[in-house]
Amino acid sequence: MDLLVATLRSLRAHALRFSLTSLGILWGAFMLTYLSASMEGTSRHFTEQLETTGPKIVIAWPGNLLKNRVAERGARSVELDNDDVRRLDGIHRIESASQDLHLYSQIVRAGRRTKLLSVTGVSPATAGIRNFEVAEGRFLSPTDVERSARVAFLGDVAARRLFGNEPAVGRTLQIESMRFRVVGIAVPKGDQLIGINGKDDLALLIPYTAAQRWLLRSDQVEQIVFAPVTREESWGAIRNALEVLGLHHHFHPDADTAMSFFNVHEVMQIIHTLFFGLRIFLVSAGVITLLVGAVGVMNIMLVVVGERTSEIGLRKAVGGSNRAIFVQFLAEAAAVCGLSGLLGSALGVGFVQLVAKHMPEDQALSAMPILEPVTVVVIVNALVAVGIVAGVVPAIRAARVAPAEALRAV
Repeated sequence: MDLLVATLRSLRAHALRFSLTSLGILWGAFMLTYLSASMEGTSRHFTEQLETTGPKIVIAWPGNLLKNRVAERGARSVELDNDDVRRLDGIHRIESASQDLHLYSQIVRAGRRTKLLSVTGVSPATAGIRNFEVAEGRFLSPTDVERSARVAFLGDVAARRLFGNEPAVGRTLQIESMRFRVVGIAVPKGDQLIGINGKDDLALLIPYTAAQRWLLRSDQVEQIVFAPVTREESWGAIRNALEVLGLHHHFHPDADTAMSFFNVHEVMQIIHTLFFGLRIFLVSAGVITLLVGAVGVMNIMLVVVGERTSEIGLRKAVGGSNRAIFVQFLAEAAAVCGLSGLLGSALGVGFVQLVAKHMPEDQALSAMPILEPVTVVVIVNALVAVGIVAGVVPAIRAARVAPAEALRAV
């Protein structure tokens, strides 16, 4: 208690000097708090944006096989079919696979409304692969696929464009000249960083068998989506897929042009690497800020020691130990940094809340700052540690002041 009272009295006696010294530390704590929250929010936002497309999704589409020395003149197209999807679904590294048949810019009519929508033929496995959740009704079923049923599952925005605010489940819509019954509506995903040939909220999904029979009139599969057992196994799953497809379509698994793949795990790795680099930069900038603040505190404390030489001598004359004087000056340095860090972090928290309050929601490229309480605790404790380190040299110098020389200055 005596140490606390003495420290507060010293800070009050040199309030202007300590306040000016603490401005740099306060600004550093403020910036560290806000940048940490911004970095955390951005990292989570982009990860969630990628996972809305599909947490483990891999997209595969066929290419061409080129012959040596004849270039594209002797090219042979790789043509996939429904059996290829079943083959991929049987690979032990692949959890599920589905057809992904796109019919772009289809005229879709519902009552008096006519809209241009992208229609996709899929299987029931698409719900898990592409992260579709049912808000109303149900998703496409195996029975729908088996019977080539003319049923449709709509994204949230597609349903509102076709039916407005009226219930859509059970209603009928028309694609070209074919009538389809709506069996379900998806939970809205909002703006997406990556979409599979369009936003999922605008999706109109029908059984792939119905798409092949009534609209495409072909069994050819232009695109396959699948989910590996784990994200880390996605590259092994792609290699296995190339081996299986190459065996049935007569191409070597190493043929670069035979198949193309989009792996969401690869994009996540790139983003995580980018943010890891930004975190290193943030930590480096924070360390430099703390070092500059530490130098300022140390210089001010050295000046204070010189000005309080007589006080130090008097304390020693009445029985004050070197240890007590050392702890006194160390406590003052730690208090300056700790209080500055606490105030700077408080301002940072307030600014984070202000930004979060006025930032528009559901933006694909803008992220809400997220501040973890542990971040504030770490920043304040780090600044207290900086204060202790910065106060060591002045405290040692104060403890080594000779009483006789100090009293001579009185």
